Amino acid sequence: MTLSADGDGPGTTGGADDVDVLVAGVGARVRALRSQQGMTLSELAEAAGLSASMVSTVERGRTAPSLGTLARLAAGLGVRVASLFSAAPADESPVLRRADQIVDTTPGGLVRRLAVFQPEKDVEVYVDEYAPGTSHASRPSQHPGQEYGVLLEGTLEVELGDDVHRVEAGDAIHYEAKQAHLIRNTGTSAARAVWVNVRRL
Repeated sequence: MTLSADGDGPGTTGGADDVDVLVAGVGARVRALRSQQGMTLSELAEAAGLSASMVSTVERGRTAPSLGTLARLAAGLGVRVASLFSAAPADESPVLRRADQIVDTTPGGLVRRLAVFQPEKDVEVYVDEYAPGTSHASRPSQHPGQEYGVLLEGTLEVELGDDVHRVEAGDAIHYEAKQAHLIRNTGTSAARAVWVNVRRL
């Protein structure tokens, strides 16, 4: 399952009809989960940090929500993002299959696969694929919490404030995410890493 590179919504190779079916399914699932929890549309909008009109548009299948919008809706509902794509109960299995994991491409060109999303614990686990010349963002970013990374293949440069750290395959790194940071692949080979964001610490 993928999202389009520009982040506007789900991507597909099956044509516009397949996209419409997927978008409608997500909307119906959001509406069903909201109803099951006895939440009004306005209550979900407030919990998700979205406008009521946006939630309504998603529920009616009138727009393809971005990864950020899906993450906010899932957090507001207290479920995994993958639960918005399936009618199965969110706690049916502790296993999230690769085909059910959402993939997105950041403005810096990084391809991220969201492997674990636990909004109640503010934990996100990504499998990151860096092609040569790509970075996790178009410029240094910062946010509350901690980040932990383990490089599986290749090399990366991690810029933390004024310091630049070279990370090689097998190395691990940890830092306060509130300091400006930028992760980039300046080499000639692809790099692959597991990155964990814990936003509550």
